[in-house]
Amino acid sequence: MNFLNFKRPSRLNMAPEKGRYSGEIMKRLIAIGDIHGCFYTLESLLEKAKWNPKTDTLVFIGDYIDRGKNSLAVVLALIGMQIKHGKEKVVCLRGNHEQMAINAYRKNETGIWFMNGGQETVQSFSGRTDCFEEAISWFDGLPLYHETENNIFCHAGLSRPKLKENFPAELLWGRNWMEKDSRKREKQVVFGHTPSETGFAYTTLTGDICIDSACVFGGNLCALLIPEHGEKEYVYAPKSSKDSERISAAQPLEYRQRRR
Repeated sequence: MNFLNFKRPSRLNMAPEKGRYSGEIMKRLIAIGDIHGCFYTLESLLEKAKWNPKTDTLVFIGDYIDRGKNSLAVVLALIGMQIKHGKEKVVCLRGNHEQMAINAYRKNETGIWFMNGGQETVQSFSGRTDCFEEAISWFDGLPLYHETENNIFCHAGLSRPKLKENFPAELLWGRNWMEKDSRKREKQVVFGHTPSETGFAYTTLTGDICIDSACVFGGNLCALLIPEHGEKEYVYAPKSSKDSERISAAQPLEYRQRRR
């Protein structure tokens, strides 16, 4: 599957699954954990999840860049998917790594960014200043959370039980709450940010779900499948060996031509 050209293989164009209860097309929400520049692993995960853009809604939980080799390819793929399928079908949330990139670009706060893998992103965008500026603008416009009837999705989870009680920085960076807080949140929260030590998703004391399964550190990239009816399901893709090599920043980018 080549997201830079937006051509999906025929097996991803399969007929949508019928729902068990109504006979209607089964709709799913697919939440995807921290990608961190692992472009080929993302390809593999969407194939395993049998993503169908006609019936599925994707929610990306943030941290698309840094540490991994192919941040440029990941960002351009996500932007292109939103252009092709719409932001309501491809929801991209902001993570703390996108925030660090914004602060580095707009406020020259490069120290903390480089300490957290920002140099890999700079190298990935090498020679493509236009793409980097566009990426920063895209990061700046990403929402901090997405809410459905039963779930709240954000990058770092909720530090306090109600969404409105949390500061923006806590939605991006919060972590201390995980050790002792067992208060139930107003809805079950699906988040990333704090990587699993096992390579698989885990449930917190609050009953919330972390889907950062440490892909960039050699674990897995996680997709949480939430169907209209029935049980949640986890799908994993191990980090691809291809993600140890950087995709050339000079590669033609069809999505830019599509926007002209």
